[in-house]
Amino acid sequence: MAIAGLAFRPRFGTASPVEDVAGVVVLRGEYEWLVEGGEAEISTLVQATAGLGVKVSARSAILKFGNVVGTFALGSLGVMRVECGKWSEGVFDALLDDLTARALALPYSATQAAGLPHDRSIADRDDVLLHAFIYARHILLGEEPALPRALELVIRDPHRRFSAERARVNLSAAHRVDGLTLARIANAADGVVRATGPAGHSRLAHALNGHLPLYVDVPRVQNTFDTAENRFVLEFLAQLRGIVDRVECIARSKAKPGSFWTRALMDCETMRRVLGPFERHDMWNDVGRMAHVPIGSSVLQRRRGYKDVLSHHLTLRAAARIPFDRDTAEKLLGLKDVATLYELWCYFAVVDAVAQVVGRRPDYADAMNAKDEVDLGYGFRVTWNDGPTVYYNLSFTRKKSAPRQSASLWLRPDIVVNVMRDGQRELHALDAKLRLDGVVPTGELEEDEEDVEANPLRFKNEDIVKMHAYRDALPHVRSARVLYPGNQVREFPALEADARDIDGVGAIPLVPGKPPSELVRTIARILGKETVRLPTREEAE
Repeated sequence: MAIAGLAFRPRFGTASPVEDVAGVVVLRGEYEWLVEGGEAEISTLVQATAGLGVKVSARSAILKFGNVVGTFALGSLGVMRVECGKWSEGVFDALLDDLTARALALPYSATQAAGLPHDRSIADRDDVLLHAFIYARHILLGEEPALPRALELVIRDPHRRFSAERARVNLSAAHRVDGLTLARIANAADGVVRATGPAGHSRLAHALNGHLPLYVDVPRVQNTFDTAENRFVLEFLAQLRGIVDRVECIARSKAKPGSFWTRALMDCETMRRVLGPFERHDMWNDVGRMAHVPIGSSVLQRRRGYKDVLSHHLTLRAAARIPFDRDTAEKLLGLKDVATLYELWCYFAVVDAVAQVVGRRPDYADAMNAKDEVDLGYGFRVTWNDGPTVYYNLSFTRKKSAPRQSASLWLRPDIVVNVMRDGQRELHALDAKLRLDGVVPTGELEEDEEDVEANPLRFKNEDIVKMHAYRDALPHVRSARVLYPGNQVREFPALEADARDIDGVGAIPLVPGKPPSELVRTIARILGKETVRLPTREEAE
């Protein structure tokens, strides 16, 4: 297949590129692709794929995508999309949305104060900017973007304030008077003139000895949108615009074809288009600036639209604590590294499984470091009081003391569940592996039982060998299992005389979009609560 002078064919195997209805070339990321074309076209392709393409001659290049999925804009050449098995760009975005929601649900130790002064500094601080940008992108461009719906509710039925004011109007225009109006007329506070014509025969002129006021002071009810709640919504829009503008400014200075910043620049342009109609609405013309969030307002807490915007505001403040460091954010949003995403997603799936077995949400999650930037690497933890702890990237070396001592080399399992059993500490390791021993069909994630029998998707044998390495080198690790997007469950019990049925190694299928039943069962066995009720398929969906 050719696109604007480029021809694609796999170096090995029989896969073929396809072209969708929009003329976009779709490549399978599992394969290496040999691309041939003109010298200028090959140079453009290599530059646009940001290091994933290597020239082998002036007129040919090899593309190696690895775990990358996403869309690559090739300028005048056209558009190329990369999918990795079932891991299309749409699945990736849905997973990132799910991961964002799960991460923000954790009780991080850095809590917010009850009084909430409005913080406009997020857009000015590079250490939290990308974290906030991830959440802003989630609520504006996610699979089911929540913020546009909330803003539409606000604009459709905005909160109004009615205030009493006084105005000096012509007597003929006075339709409503009160006691103060009558008192001023009686005292001629606004001046009077001799009444002539029919007006001179009125009862008021008779009471004022043939005089009438030209102007009277009357009450007036003012209907205004300048309320604390609307000031809050407008300020939130301004904060989102500030985040978008700041990221766009950085992106324009760093963008290279196919890079993270190019992707961020495209997202910024789309986010601005989504925000634009709401920002330009006429209701904001008379709305002033806000100093503090009116957190006690019943309108913000209960009214549709407003309460949703308040929730997003609070979550955006917490979004600086989303556990993505800058390098991880670039991998996720730029080249869309699905292996990195799957590893993070698996960690939070384990946290949710533990919460289901324990019967409550966790009590603590590690906070950000001194620079307000949470890195989920090297021992990030989520804890239940008097219960288990789930670690991410916990390191084991020979120099560390038990239970984090290694008998030999430095090792770092993706996920470690720490439990106390009979007064003894024990660890259970899980490693996320985005690879399979089998042919992954194209199509949807869902499979029925016949599909599983006809197309078993197994773990890689070398991944089980790695689990044995954890059990052998880490004295406190009693079990080690692979988490992978397949459909085969396997247990290899330990052979020691005192081994329990939970000890050993194995493989657990964990597929986005499908109930994590096997993971929950395994966690229940680890925690000694094997009677836990698993959700039905309908409940899980």
